[in-house]
Amino acid sequence: MNKIEMLYKYLEDIAKEQYIANLLSWDLRVNAPLDTKEYLIEVKTDVELKIFEMETSSKYEELLKDAINSKEFNQISELEKRYLKELLHKYEINKKVPGAFYEEYAKTCSTVNTIWETAKENNDYNMFKPYLKKIIDMTKEYYTYKYPDMDLYDSMLNEYEEGMTSKVIDKLFKEIKDALIPLVNQYQDSIKPYTKESSSSELLDTAKYLLNYIGFDMNKGALGIYPHGYTEKMSYNDVRIAFKHGNKPCDFVSTIIHEGGHGIFEQNINPTISHLRNACIDGLYGLHESQSRFYENILGRNPNFWIPIYDEVKKLLHLDLSFDDFVKQLNNVHKGYIRTEADELTYCLHIIIRYEIERDIFNNNLAVDDLPKAWNQKMKEYLGLDVSNDSMGVMQDVHWSEGSFGYFPSYLLGNIYDGIFIKCIERDLGNIDEILRNGKIKEITNYLIKNIYVNGGVYISREVLHNMGIDEISAKPLIEYFYNKYDKKGV
Repeated sequence: MNKIEMLYKYLEDIAKEQYIANLLSWDLRVNAPLDTKEYLIEVKTDVELKIFEMETSSKYEELLKDAINSKEFNQISELEKRYLKELLHKYEINKKVPGAFYEEYAKTCSTVNTIWETAKENNDYNMFKPYLKKIIDMTKEYYTYKYPDMDLYDSMLNEYEEGMTSKVIDKLFKEIKDALIPLVNQYQDSIKPYTKESSSSELLDTAKYLLNYIGFDMNKGALGIYPHGYTEKMSYNDVRIAFKHGNKPCDFVSTIIHEGGHGIFEQNINPTISHLRNACIDGLYGLHESQSRFYENILGRNPNFWIPIYDEVKKLLHLDLSFDDFVKQLNNVHKGYIRTEADELTYCLHIIIRYEIERDIFNNNLAVDDLPKAWNQKMKEYLGLDVSNDSMGVMQDVHWSEGSFGYFPSYLLGNIYDGIFIKCIERDLGNIDEILRNGKIKEITNYLIKNIYVNGGVYISREVLHNMGIDEISAKPLIEYFYNKYDKKGV
């Protein structure tokens, strides 16, 4: 074997261990009985530690450097070259983290996640608080190891959206907050949410139908039920989507379309790097979220999306809603408490609340004891809501219990990118309404694959935008989209 082949063999070994860890994580969340979770966490931690050791070993460093310096390196594609160089960069960062600390941190993340599930169910922040404090403290230590010379919170933002800083986000989010709070305040009343109980089989059949329609390949996918919708790339040909078994059909279809956007992204990495198997879109969560939210909001809340398929969806879910009422439900602006049930307009403010709290935590301007108060004050100021319990307040999201601080801003960055992508698609393909009305959504999917997905995570978001002819990240297109759609004063 030459140097490249030796490295690829090692990467394949890492990928197999990662597949095991991902399967265990999925089982821990979706399938495992309560009494086995503690043991399953131990098993999962052991596998994650083995992966960490493989990715920080001197052997891995030697293989990477030998491959990059070999004559064979010049014979592989530019995508592979960039990907391998990025692996070396990540190695040099990860090897700074002590193995013993990483083992404890990985186990703590899994443990705190299960504590969060119980605390949320029982509305008991005091139960969750010491564990949350521990994971915040350990997260600070983790990022200090990895990026000792970088601003702490900026290093966390960079982990999820490479090249992004709080200075840039502060400016973008302030523009959005200043523009949207007056717009949201035009909406004092809301339509009563349509509710209907559906069986698991009805939900699964509908999910498969919608995912196939937008371009998700079920031969490379699987579905599961969990209290929080999410997508997990397990391996090369295995991308899984979980969704909540609730009683609000409009929230359900939005979640499926959202997660389908994530899944299509992961399924369509260029074969020249996806054959490495552990290749996935890493460090570009803003770009990733832009795609899930593009499908959910820009496409999935557009009435024209549903014209070709609503009769079938109505039949699958046994809905008692006319087409017009269904579309009104999807686009109903309401000041709600729950982020994952929020409309596309108020959702932006939900993210800004979380971003500002995270930023203050890691800048040492906010203590764990004060999180519920800070949360509730911002909900009142931005959305005019009085939060009555912590389960639908500070404890509603899974991210902090998993140590995923710095992730939340990527959702709104994704929305900002979406405003830009609307203009790109209409410039290159034509009117989005017409494409959707004619049932040709896969033309849009193929456009996104060609311009974004095919390169995986090899190009950072700014480079992706540049390659599409965009050199400025601006919130103005998104704000324009919202005002064109929702400004009652302009109607």
